[in-house]
Amino acid sequence: MADRKQVILDQLAESRAYLDQVLDQIGDRWEHQVYSDGLGWSVRQLAAHLADAERGHQFQVMNIAEGKDVIPEDFDIERYNKRVTEKSAELTPSQIREQLALYRQQLNDWLFNLDEALLDQKGRHASLRIMTVEQILNIVVSHERGHGADMAKALNITV
Repeated sequence: MADRKQVILDQLAESRAYLDQVLDQIGDRWEHQVYSDGLGWSVRQLAAHLADAERGHQFQVMNIAEGKDVIPEDFDIERYNKRVTEKSAELTPSQIREQLALYRQQLNDWLFNLDEALLDQKGRHASLRIMTVEQILNIVVSHERGHGADMAKALNITV
């Protein structure tokens, strides 16, 4: 396997291991509020957001690699996140963790088989920036790690 793909796969594994260590220590605190601004997400809502973001990023990179631009120029990430938060309100922590595992496995399988040259394919990310597939995959890593760290801090979890 090419080096760039392996580096990304390793980073994805590291960020997920970190998130899993945080989620393993939540216990009965899934409704603890993590953020006081914006949507004011609880741990459960933030974990559901990460699962949805995993699915969304997967959809974006797969389509961009095929030369398709699936994010409209007027995409509103705040409106989207609010809608998804409402739609995922009934998900249990175990359902969220199952989604996280499933979507990551799908992403890893796709990336493992991807022609490395397609990492340079460009398209619109949900942030509306034009990015390469590789850059979007790096966002998956930093997004997951950042929100995992926010949960850990809010719950005083040491990883």
